[in-house]
Amino acid sequence: MNNSAATRTITKIALEYNGNDKGTAEMVASNCLLSLTAEGQFLEMKTVSDRNTNVKKWALTGYISQPDEIGRELKDEEFVEIALKALDRIGVTENNQFRLDIHNSTKQKHIHFIVNRIDISGKCTVKSHDIGKRFGEAVREICKEKGLLTDVEIGIRKKAEMLKNLMETLKTVDNFDSLILKMKAKGFEIQLSSNIKDGISGMRIVMEKDKNFNTERIYKAGYKLSEISNQLKISEIKTLFEVKNAIRNAEKMTSNWKEFRNFLHQNGFNVKLQYKEKFKFNQKNEVQDIWIQKLENAPQKNGLLYQKYDGFPLTAIDSNSNNLIQLVTGNSEMSNSNTQLKSPKKEGIAEIASEFLEEFIKPNYVAQNDDQLWKKKRKSR
Repeated sequence: MNNSAATRTITKIALEYNGNDKGTAEMVASNCLLSLTAEGQFLEMKTVSDRNTNVKKWALTGYISQPDEIGRELKDEEFVEIALKALDRIGVTENNQFRLDIHNSTKQKHIHFIVNRIDISGKCTVKSHDIGKRFGEAVREICKEKGLLTDVEIGIRKKAEMLKNLMETLKTVDNFDSLILKMKAKGFEIQLSSNIKDGISGMRIVMEKDKNFNTERIYKAGYKLSEISNQLKISEIKTLFEVKNAIRNAEKMTSNWKEFRNFLHQNGFNVKLQYKEKFKFNQKNEVQDIWIQKLENAPQKNGLLYQKYDGFPLTAIDSNSNNLIQLVTGNSEMSNSNTQLKSPKKEGIAEIASEFLEEFIKPNYVAQNDDQLWKKKRKSR
C-alpha cells in the first residue's frame, strides 16, 4: 500500500479537504470529537493541542492508498482496520483525537487521516522522528499479517515488468523518440530529463494504469531508471543508440562484410567476433556473437549490457542480429529495406578469418574461453 505520514500545523482547511473529495468523501472513523463540522472539529483539536505549548506541529496527517486491483477488493471496514492498527503502532491512543475519511473519486481508493498528536491530558504520544518511515513499516507489517501485498512487494513487481519491457523495446529501436512511442504502445510512459551539459540525463518510467492526476501532488507515479536497475544507466542507452545507428549506416554504405567492418572502424567503432567454440584455422568456425565497442579515451564502466573491454553484444541490442551473424559465418545474405549486404560467393569463412588474423594477434576478437585472458593482456599494455 502506498502511504504517507507527516507532522505539521493545520487549519480547518485540512479537515474540510478530507471531508469533501468532490462531495464523495465518507467519514469512517473519529475519536474524542463531538462536532460534525470541519470548523467545529478543528476548534476542538486546537483547544487540546494548546495544552502542550512545546509542540508546534501538533497534527499528524497522511493517507493509505491501495492499487486499484487490491484496494477495491477490501471492504471499508478492513481498510479502516489497517489504518487504525498502523496509527496505533506509531503511538496514537484512545485518548487522541482523530478523523479518518475514505476517498473514492480517484482511481485508487484511499484513506486520509488527521490526528492530534497531543492527547486529552496534554501529552504528545506520537513522536515526530522518522514518522513517515515508521508509519510505512507499520502498514507493511499489517499487510503481511493479512496476506496482502505491501507497497515494497508491488514496487518490485512493477520495476521488474518495466525493466523487462524496456530491454525488449531497446532491441527494436535506435532513438529515444521511437523508444517513447513503442513503450507507450505497451502501456508505459517514458519521461526524459535533460540538462545543458549532458543533453538527455535521466529517465522515469510510469505505468499508464498508475497515472492519477488527482493525486500527483501527493506522490509522483513511476520509478527513476536508477530505481528500476542499478546497472542500466542513461549513458549506456545513449551509447547503445550510437552503436545501432552506426550499424544502420554501415549497412547502407557497404556491400560486404569486410567493407562493413572497416566502415565501423573508420567511424570510431571496434568489432570483435565471439565464436561458439575455440577458433580453428582452415575450418568452419560458427560465430556466436559480434561485439561492437565505441572507441573512447575513457571507456564507460560495465553496465547491464555494456562490457568495458568488449562493448555491446549484438544479440542483446538488435533484434536483427542473426542476419549479420549468419553473414559472418558465410551462410546467408543480410538485407534491409534500403540495401543489401551480401557475402560474396568467393568469400568463405576461411577468407574472413584470414582477414581477421591481424585482429586476433592484437587481439580484437573474443573467444568464449579466452575472454578473461584478452582482458588481462589489454590491461597490461
